[in-house]
Amino acid sequence: MSVKRKWYITLMQTDSSKMVNLSISKNIGHFVSAFILLLIIVLGISSFYVWKKNVELAHLNRLEKENQLLREKIAFVSTQMDSVLIRIKVMEEWEDNLRGERRLKAINPDIRALGSGGEPHSDPSFLPFDDNLHRIYNEYLNKLNFIKSKTTLTYETHSDLISSLEKRESLFMSTPSIIPTYGMITTDYGYRIHPIFRYKQFHAGIDIANSIGTPIYATADGKISFAGTSGHNGKLIRINHESGYQTRYAHLSKILVKKDEEVLKGQIIALMGSTGVSTGSHLHYEVYSLIKNRCVNPKGFFNLQEDQIKIAQNTNNFTRM
Repeated sequence: MSVKRKWYITLMQTDSSKMVNLSISKNIGHFVSAFILLLIIVLGISSFYVWKKNVELAHLNRLEKENQLLREKIAFVSTQMDSVLIRIKVMEEWEDNLRGERRLKAINPDIRALGSGGEPHSDPSFLPFDDNLHRIYNEYLNKLNFIKSKTTLTYETHSDLISSLEKRESLFMSTPSIIPTYGMITTDYGYRIHPIFRYKQFHAGIDIANSIGTPIYATADGKISFAGTSGHNGKLIRINHESGYQTRYAHLSKILVKKDEEVLKGQIIALMGSTGVSTGSHLHYEVYSLIKNRCVNPKGFFNLQEDQIKIAQNTNNFTRM
């Protein structure tokens, strides 16, 4: 006869010496132990699952806040891009006005439109996550590409404008365009009877009379090609100018520059006199075209404005606009 093994459990209160004894069979004990272990495992898995869900929920909340912040920042960036577009428009209007004032070639509106054209770009990065975000992102991305094209074109047209203005200024400064001295024009350009030799001759410049010592001014930037005495001209200065002209100043009393010296428009280069073949104190002034190899009427250059000068095709000459 076999004896069934039992599990004995003794329960005792801490504030009493009374004890309660329980006994259960071994099989039931195993079952209870397995149940308790299973319960612990289930509770552990449940606790882990709840903890994981809480972490995921917190992550989702953070992503939602980040998404909202991203939308707000994108909207702010869009506002800034609109501000940039307004400034680009202002710069375009400024350039158009300046080109009009300086009589420079205007930018064709179709060319400006080409600077903002092209096929819309679509970036699918956000498409799997959020259709609305995908739409907003691509809308702003295309606006950014639009700004890039506009700024590139505006930079190019501004650079062209600056280059044109610099060339025009350089041409203006090297083109005779001011009166070389103060006084009265006593003899014009053209045929005349020589006041001393009494024969008809072509007078290749103009004579401006005033007292001896009156300042003589260079009528354009250039380089002194001759400064000395030259026969009937007396004391003479010749200046070569990059515009393709040479100016000549004769009958001087004193020369204040020397050969190969660089001079600026408006610089005093000599004093008026009556040297050489002359009937009185005056300046004989000529403008000679190095391109056409002949003298031209100096009066056509007096008070010439910058926007009245342009480079002639295939020459360094100038014509009035």
